[in-house]
Amino acid sequence: MSAVLLALLLAGASSQSPEAAPPALELLAKAAAAYGNGAAHSASFTQIYTPAGFATSKKESGRVWVQAPQRLRFDYAAPDAKIYTYDAGEGRFFSPEDKQLAIRKLSPDERARLPLVFLERPEDLAARYDIRTDASGAVLLKPRAADSDLAWLKLVVTPSGMVDSLSYEDTAGNRSEFRFEGWKAEAPRPPDDYRIVGPKGTRIVEN
Repeated sequence: MSAVLLALLLAGASSQSPEAAPPALELLAKAAAAYGNGAAHSASFTQIYTPAGFATSKKESGRVWVQAPQRLRFDYAAPDAKIYTYDAGEGRFFSPEDKQLAIRKLSPDERARLPLVFLERPEDLAARYDIRTDASGAVLLKPRAADSDLAWLKLVVTPSGMVDSLSYEDTAGNRSEFRFEGWKAEAPRPPDDYRIVGPKGTRIVEN
């Protein structure tokens, strides 16, 4: 992204939402540049889910790959082995224990909950969210659409554009957080790695 284009973007976003902070959009632009170079960006992750009204959380962990243009793969290792992939608007969840593959077309709000948001252009995000930095310096996104089932989405982005965490809360009060460690750029993975099919005998459920 050129300096002139970024300046125009920041000016436009500021006119749409006076509270949108230019540093927030600059961090999103850095993330899009860092993850959008075609490499398979890999990190270990911890996923923490806290249901509304509960003090205890469920934790899962494994390894994630994020690859442009819009590809994603989670290999969960603990407490249970399972795989989640996304490509071309479609999420796939494979449970070896159940020998089942669930296939689902994702809505925009569902896609927003995934690290795919790292790959989006700041101008596209600014059209859908009010964007600012919070007191901690994290990038906070709040949906502009009144019917969104997301309350907010937050990214902690380093100066280099790498994302340390992605968290969000839905309008029912359920909260999720992904924490990432050790990002590294690997050779691009083949498309089939992002559209898992499961071994022979796998039961397929589409919804």
